[in-house]
Amino acid sequence: MSQAAVTILVLVLFLSILLWISNRASKENVATPNDFFLAGRGLGTIVMTMTTGASYFSTWTLLGAIGSHYRDGVWFVAFAAWAVVHAMFIWLFGTRIWYLGRKHNFITPGDMVEKYFNSPFLRILFAVVGIVGLVPYMLIQITGGAFALNSLTNNEIPYWVGVLIMGVFVGIIVTLSGGRGAAWADTFMGFFFGSVLLLITLIFIGRAGGFEAFTGLQETAPQILVNKGNFWGIFETALGLGFGFWIMPHMWQKFYSAKSPLILAKTSIITPFWNSWLMALGALFIGMLAHTPGLVPGLSAETSDRIIPLFFSSYAPLFGSIVVAAVIAAGISTINSALLSSASLLVNDLFVRFVKKDASLEKTTSIAKATVLLMTVLVVIISFIPAAQGFLVPVAALGYGIVLQLVPAALGPLFWQGGTKAGAIASIFVGLAGLTFVYLAGSPLPIGPATTGFLLGLAAFFIVSLATRDQDTKNKEEFHTDLNRVFYPEEAAYNNTKEVAS
Repeated sequence: MSQAAVTILVLVLFLSILLWISNRASKENVATPNDFFLAGRGLGTIVMTMTTGASYFSTWTLLGAIGSHYRDGVWFVAFAAWAVVHAMFIWLFGTRIWYLGRKHNFITPGDMVEKYFNSPFLRILFAVVGIVGLVPYMLIQITGGAFALNSLTNNEIPYWVGVLIMGVFVGIIVTLSGGRGAAWADTFMGFFFGSVLLLITLIFIGRAGGFEAFTGLQETAPQILVNKGNFWGIFETALGLGFGFWIMPHMWQKFYSAKSPLILAKTSIITPFWNSWLMALGALFIGMLAHTPGLVPGLSAETSDRIIPLFFSSYAPLFGSIVVAAVIAAGISTINSALLSSASLLVNDLFVRFVKKDASLEKTTSIAKATVLLMTVLVVIISFIPAAQGFLVPVAALGYGIVLQLVPAALGPLFWQGGTKAGAIASIFVGLAGLTFVYLAGSPLPIGPATTGFLLGLAAFFIVSLATRDQDTKNKEEFHTDLNRVFYPEEAAYNNTKEVAS
């Protein structure tokens, strides 16, 4: 039996399991946006932890991150530096997002910023920037899975077939089962992917000659063992992934989906170990040991994003098929949430809000399902553009960088009552302008486009907010009074006592 046939059989089995899970989940669905997009706001600890991790267990973990370690060496392990702030950010931002979302029945980030700033325009900005930022992130899931299939089968399964397999299947399961099915499937795929990654790492180390192989790298590739001392690179990586973790629309909506803030607290403790250090160390070991002479046939810098498929196509084709299934799992478990989120932004923030305000819950859900299919088709089409088929990490970083420019404005409803509508709008435009300029023209500063835009936007938010004033502050006062009462009850009680006494 050919490698292509074995791979197809394994994929059919794997995808059948996902389809069964999605079908089971669909039987519990209710035709409402709350249920379709947010799984009824009832996710528990295990499912929340796994669906959160699965959104980071993307194709770049088994492909892009490993390739980056091969090209850049030990320095790229800095991408795990965000784990230091990961748990803190879930607690600082996630719990506040959860509370406000539950009280006001928010579905999207745009719901929150519009109500807080009393600005429909800010809702539109958050929706458009969120969708544009999610497209590159969804794109690498499809292209990564297609490249893995192509490499493992020695081109027997063409790139375009892999794209269609990823696109068609993810469109079906998301449309069928919505947020609940995505979360359930993520739980299965997260355990599957994590286990395969751990096993791959051990196999790779054994094939390279055991842990002694790391000593051999001092002779064969000494440059990858040197920390380049790139502080700004580490800073940008931690900043982008740390803030990007909660500002990306599909992650923001996961916070809405939790059953309680206690669920988020538990998730914040477990997640850094599960989906940061596991990814970081596994990818680091594999990427560095790939420099062992003769270990990965046909390997070069240009093909370094396909180290795992190239390795197993030569040594263990059957297990390689399982690895490809893991890559597909990583891609689907990430793109399903992103597809749901992008559909919610289009439907909830744009269509229902400005075009069809009287749409029923059932009609809105039906439109949402059609939008998921539409977004799937769009991403599939873009995946055939040559520029979209580059290294996975830079493409993913572009998506994160775009959405990162929303952070300053989001700090208003979550933390700073002094932020104004004009400041929020200015921060987004200044941030995106700074990102675009540095991306196209370069910069003498040691920081990249996304960080430049973020810092400029942050400055614009504070400066413009201090220079302007909002006329209607009722919602702002209500938001922060509620947050202070919930998160600082003793201080709130003390202030109330002072007001009564006076």
